This record gives sequence, structure tokens and C-alpha cells, in this order.
Amino acid sequence: MASATSDPSKVSIFTGNSQQRRSGKGPRDVNYYKSEVTRLGDGSVKRETYRTDAQGNNAVKIQEVVSKDGKETSNTILSTASAGEKRGLSDSGSTLARSVKTQTGNANEKMVKNETESAAGGQTSIGKKNAEVVAGGSGNNADNDNSESNTKPAALQSEAATEGTRTSFPNLRYPVNIADSKQDIVKFDMHEYVPSTAASSGSGQFGFSRGELGSSIGSVVLPIPSGISDQNKADWGSNSMTALDIAKADIAREAIFKGVSKGAEKAGDYIDRVRENAGAVSEALGTALAAAAAGVESQALLSRTTGQVLNPNMELLFKGPSLRPFSFKFQLSPRDKDEANEVIKIMRFFKQGGAPIRSKSNLFLKSPHIFRIKYVKMGENGELHRGLNAFKTCALQSFGVNYTPTGNYATYSDGIMVSYDITMSFSEITPIFNDDYDLDDSFIGF
Repeated sequence: MASATSDPSKVSIFTGNSQQRRSGKGPRDVNYYKSEVTRLGDGSVKRETYRTDAQGNNAVKIQEVVSKDGKETSNTILSTASAGEKRGLSDSGSTLARSVKTQTGNANEKMVKNETESAAGGQTSIGKKNAEVVAGGSGNNADNDNSESNTKPAALQSEAATEGTRTSFPNLRYPVNIADSKQDIVKFDMHEYVPSTAASSGSGQFGFSRGELGSSIGSVVLPIPSGISDQNKADWGSNSMTALDIAKADIAREAIFKGVSKGAEKAGDYIDRVRENAGAVSEALGTALAAAAAGVESQALLSRTTGQVLNPNMELLFKGPSLRPFSFKFQLSPRDKDEANEVIKIMRFFKQGGAPIRSKSNLFLKSPHIFRIKYVKMGENGELHRGLNAFKTCALQSFGVNYTPTGNYATYSDGIMVSYDITMSFSEITPIFNDDYDLDDSFIGF
């Protein structure tokens, strides 16, 4: 049996009536909480959450959750929990529930390092599922966990990241009470980067494919801003091919696929065809062939000597796909100390998550974390927004902060700015293809 305990986290809980909670105004209780995760002898996982002081002492247990075989078997909120705590623990979108989820993840990581199964390469899949369930999740994310067995069958091994690399972030929201509202939101889920792998032999495919991402390592929920847009593109370009170019290509193909002698015969055929044409046509083609043989630009020689050029047969041809860029701009104006702390964490989330990662030897730089973005209708637990575009996995290419958006330097008493403007530029890491769209025309899709 192994166990580990998270560090205490400070959480603010609304204690007012429902109308006050919806408005974000009203009385609050501010307490510290910690969570302990224990792997029991029967393979189940238990999570116990405690109210503590700032140092994590004087603990009072307020909830106990047990999961076995990836399913929650018990969830007990104790009588020691206050009405606000009971409400928060029952609402997966509350500040308290989100803090407990983060605590559970951190405690589980500590526990895994000390478990015997860690020596065999990491926590088992059912262990990960149990840990996610006691944290308040469904356990489904563990099925797609980024493990050695299901994401890197043919990938080259990369060096581990340096000590101190952050792979776990909190789940954040602005405004802090947005989970209590029914407004549409945009959610940014951060994931560790998964490299592409070459298509396996026998699959009938060529090129690279990208493995499944693991579970989210943190998220930010924000209101949908104004000015959102998308632009789907394909790369098309003009291309020219004169009759002389066609002849040269035809001769080369004949020589490659049927032998040099056949290529020579094909060249003779084209020479005979030139001779068969009388007057200006014959002269122009002969001049072009002579220019090619002499290494002179044929169109220039033709224009100088005859005042004409070979028909370039210009056509617009498909060159390849394009990657879509996306930009977002938000103004974050904290209304109280708790919301100010949330705003600081949100900026840190994107700044640190989008930074390159050094390897242990410092010989390599690993890819920054990547993001899944989605618009959600009617609150965080609503459905995917059918009237706005969907996103493929994105990379954060730039993140900017304007610390004085009002044009004046203004702070609260603790030094936090009264307002911040943040701008983010993302780009999808893979193109959009025709088969990425499903047959449901009621959604805009990508």
C-alpha cells in the first residue's frame, strides 16, 4: 500500500445565497485544503480531502472517494464539511472541486514515484483510471494516456526533460464564477507534445501519423472574445510547361522506364515532327531545340529572333495544404484578490506552457506543450458550439501582455495591475483535410 499527500492549497468559497453566487458578489470563506491519495491492497485508489491551516496542519477530513477497476465505488462528503464545501465538492466546475482535482493529480504523481509498478515503467492503465476517477473525472482520459505501449510503437526515443520542467498545471477560469453562468466559453486544454511516427509496414499507408494525446495537464476557461474568425486555405500556384518542356519530359520518361534506346527513338520522333511542320512553326521549334542544346534560354532566343515565344500552357495547380493561424485577445480585469490570483496564474499558464523544454543533457530542446481549443455552448459543461469553427491541435506561437491597457500605470494595493490585455497567436499543427469533416452538416466543423 502506497500513499502521498498534496501541498495545501488556498481556496475561496462563496457562502452567500444563489443570487449572490451567480453575480460573483457576496460573502466568502477562505480556507486551505489538501488531498491524500492511497493505493489500497485490492488495487483500488482512495482520495481523502482535508481542511487544514496554511501549513497543512490541524487537518479535518471533509470527503472520501474510492475507485476500483476504473469506477467510483464510494463518495462520502462528511458532516464536518460546511454547506459551502458540500456545494463545492458536489459541483465539478467549482473552485474547490477544481483545486481538489489538481491536488489529487499532484499527490498521485508523488505516489507513483514510490510504487513498485513505477520501476516497471510507470503506473498501470487501470491505476491511472482510478486516480482520475477519485479526482472527480470520468476515467475516460486514461484510455488515451500517452504511454510507451500505445503512442510510440515505432518512434525514436527522445531524451527526458530537465529537472524542474512543469508537466502539471491548474484548471483556471476567468471570471472565477464563470462556471456558475450559462454563457458561451472558449476552453484551452494543455497537453504534452506527442511526436509523429512513420506509418507501420503492412498498413498500406505512407508518411507520418500522430499518436493520441494523453489527458489534459491543465486548462483555462475564458469568455468567447469579440473578433474571432477563421480562414481555410489551400496553396495553389501558377505553373508553365511549353511544348519543348513536354517533349523533354516525354523523352526522359521513355528512357527511364523503357531504356536508353527507346528514349533515343522518342527523341527522333520529335525531331521528325519538327521537320514535318513547315515555315514559322518548324523554324521556331528548331530554334528552341538549338537554344536548349546550346544551353541558352529558349524563350529569350525565340523572342529575339522571331518576336514570339512558345505557348507556356500556364495553369493554376494545387501545391499543398496550409496551416491555419488563430489569434485571440482578452482583457482580464480582476475584481478581487482571488480573481487577481487567478489572472496571474492564467498568464503564467500560457507563458510557461508555450516555452521550449530543455533536455537533461542540455543537448536538445524539446517541443513546448500544445493545446486543444474548443468553443462550448451554454457553459463549460455544455455542448460543442455548432455555430463556430472547431480546431485541430494547436501550438502557441506567441503570447503577449499589455500591462497598462488603459494607458496609465494603475495597481491595487498588493501590486496587481487593475487590468491586463493578453493576446495569443496559435497555429494548428496539422492541416485540415476533406475527410476530417464528418457527415453531420448541422455543425460548421473545421
